[in-house]
Parts: sequence; C-alpha cells; structure tokens
Amino acid sequence: MIKMLRDLGYKDVIGVGTAEEALPLISNQNFDVVFLDWNLPRISGLDLLKSIRAYSKYEKLSVVMVTTVQEKSNILQAIKIGLQGYLIKPISRELLLAKLKEIEAKIV
Repeated sequence: MIKMLRDLGYKDVIGVGTAEEALPLISNQNFDVVFLDWNLPRISGLDLLKSIRAYSKYEKLSVVMVTTVQEKSNILQAIKIGLQGYLIKPISRELLLAKLKEIEAKIV
C-alpha cells in the first residue's frame, strides 16, 4: 500500500506495523490521513481508532480502515467511533485513489 500511495504521488508516507509504533507518530506529527488494519498485533485497529478519537485534537484527522474484516456490525461500530472510510483487502490502486479523492474533498 505504501508503494501504491507513492506511485499515486503521495510522497510523505510513513508505514508502521503496530499500534504501539503508530501512536507516537500520530502524536508528534501532523497527518491528513491514517490508514489502519483492523487486525494489528496486540492492539487492534479498532482500539487504535478509539485511542485516536479520545483526543479532541485529532477530531478532524481522517482515519480509513483497510482490512479483510467485513462484518457489517464491525464496520458500523468503527463508524460510530469516528472512522471516515473502509476499504476491503485486497485493494486496487483505483479504489485507493477514489477513497483519497473523497477524503481530500472533505478536507478542502
């Protein structure tokens, strides 16, 4: 996905493998979008989303779940917590670009 984002022209892309790695980055840098996987090790993507939304300074941060989890109840739960988008793996370049354009339109 990092390669896809860079190929689409997004050069300032950082990838990590765990929520524990993501939280300090989110706290110390300004991001427009955070992509999460539901099935992160130790701390789930949903729990990471809850941690992000616990702070008002991140209320405008766009968060998109990119995962294989497709249960409607899970998706609705994440949306209630503050998820802006949901992409089911495997994702295509076109689908990723469409989601990014949708998010950019809301930011601007």
